[in-house]
Amino acid sequence: MYLHRTIEKVTPRLSQGFDVVMLSSMRQAGKRTALKRMCEPSRTCVTLDDPAALDLATNAPRDFFEQYAPPVLIDRAERAPGLFRAIAADPRPGKGGIWLSGPRKLELVKDVGDSPAGRILELQMMPMSLYERNGRGLDQHPYLPDFSACGFSEPRAPEAVWETILQGGWPEALHLNARERRQFFSAFLMNFLEQDIARLWNIGKLDAFRRFMQALALRTGQELRIGELAALAGIDPATAKRWLSVAEASGLVYLLKPLAGNGTRVLTKSPRVYMTDTGLAAFLSRKTTVVELRSDMNAGAFFETFVVTEILKSWLHNGLEPDFHFLRDQKSGGEIDLIIHHEGTWYPMEIKSTISPNSEMAKHFVQIDRLGLRRGTGAVICSTPNRKRFLSEDIITHSVWEI
Repeated sequence: MYLHRTIEKVTPRLSQGFDVVMLSSMRQAGKRTALKRMCEPSRTCVTLDDPAALDLATNAPRDFFEQYAPPVLIDRAERAPGLFRAIAADPRPGKGGIWLSGPRKLELVKDVGDSPAGRILELQMMPMSLYERNGRGLDQHPYLPDFSACGFSEPRAPEAVWETILQGGWPEALHLNARERRQFFSAFLMNFLEQDIARLWNIGKLDAFRRFMQALALRTGQELRIGELAALAGIDPATAKRWLSVAEASGLVYLLKPLAGNGTRVLTKSPRVYMTDTGLAAFLSRKTTVVELRSDMNAGAFFETFVVTEILKSWLHNGLEPDFHFLRDQKSGGEIDLIIHHEGTWYPMEIKSTISPNSEMAKHFVQIDRLGLRRGTGAVICSTPNRKRFLSEDIITHSVWEI
């Protein structure tokens, strides 16, 4: 059964304002399938995995658009950078005329030249969200702490949360058993390293980059420490910094920005690093069972990674650019795990794997007031099997199933 993706409900509408729409993601996240589901009968679909189409797109990009006239969907567009130059030079496509799928970031496309600035909209897709994998993708909205939002499901037992964290969100891995899932991730890593990291980024030290990915998985949900990453991967800090940029641009990790201070507070300046899929992070960390993952010393970081990335999906898959932050006051030690800035209001969230949340967990939300910012409803997000409830007049608590 096909599971609808949230991006399906916004792409056709948003494409009416741009000549070109590019849906980008890591490999096997499902972007090509989603785009094909959205295509009207008049739109031609072509993939640059086809040698004849790739040869035409590479050597005669203008002729390519004569043969495959808009409206057209072009898969693996990054394989022919000349297409972007042809688009930039040709005003004819019309609104929504060209749909592309490719790597997560347009800057991954080498030698792109002058991109069609102002004419291209880039949308991003991550692995499947909780809504999407449960058949409710078209119902998902950008998450904000709100008592009226009821989520997509009744809260479930904590074991179900950890099973989902271990499983990950790749469409092809949703129904695999443990052995099959390990095989899937092994093949995924081989393709990612050999076809994306080596070919697109010209990084030849694939064994070292794999160790770097393992180091990122071990540090997920924690503040960035380049020296520690470098030591874990066995590389120098300069290489670790460069490879971190590659990991972020390719969609492997998400860097959560720290909230800037107002000059009177001593706030951390280092971002937090999150793997964008907890199933892949667990595989890289050699965690193969729920018991092993849940009892690990980094279990809290895995739970936080899961919640942050689920909230991130709710925004990106709705075609929105999230403005997310965290806060850590180095002087007082006060921390807020996630802060969403939306329309002038700052919404704080504390993320705990506990089943018994309390108001003490939200005690640092007042840090936002001290920075002179407008604070909205806060939330403590946890694995409680109970329904959403108030902890105070402006703080709610709920399970991950009610995001």
